[in-house]
Amino acid sequence: MRLAYTVVVFLLLCISAAVAATDALVPAATEKFEVFHNEAAEFVQRGELQVFDDGTAQYQSIGLQTPLRLSDTSAIAQDDSYTVVMRSLNSSAQFVASVKKCRLNSDQKVEETFVIHTFENGNVFHIDYDAGSSANCQNDRTETKPVTFTRVLLKKRALGPVPKLNAAPAIDMSTGREQQPEPPKSFLAKYWYYIVPIVLLLMIGGEEPQQEGNTRRQ
Repeated sequence: MRLAYTVVVFLLLCISAAVAATDALVPAATEKFEVFHNEAAEFVQRGELQVFDDGTAQYQSIGLQTPLRLSDTSAIAQDDSYTVVMRSLNSSAQFVASVKKCRLNSDQKVEETFVIHTFENGNVFHIDYDAGSSANCQNDRTETKPVTFTRVLLKKRALGPVPKLNAAPAIDMSTGREQQPEPPKSFLAKYWYYIVPIVLLLMIGGEEPQQEGNTRRQ
């Protein structure tokens, strides 16, 4: 009985460790957006956009019978555009993008692309959106076709090269003109305070042997 109990406990510990390792490998969502689009005269939710901590992002459509609706859309211009609103669930950020409805008038599949721009720490600061094709606007049809394929791209902000700026020129306050650079100094002018002590030491040290020689002759 003890052996069977030990085996069962060991198996449970192994399963727990495996589950914990699997959970650690699953990326966690760092930011989530509700995606709305203008359907008829109101904005209804059509999906969710998620950004993960492993540098990836994905879009997932939702098929709710009673989808959420944006309450205040007076500041969002609709006109003849297909407008998408991305509202963050982690902050008060909201991004609005639109394309002409005629771009979605296609007999083939309609593709859309979300480009999520983030800072170095992963926070989203802008979202670009594109859908359909401008070639579809050449016909006279005004109806829009549903999107059949969604692509999500994640772009981290890249810092460009730092420009090398020249120092501002010094101005002579008395004349108001640019100060001219001083002429280069000669070797003696630069290092005279090193040369003079050395010369003095050589002169003083050279007099002692002459005095000793004169004493011996006397």
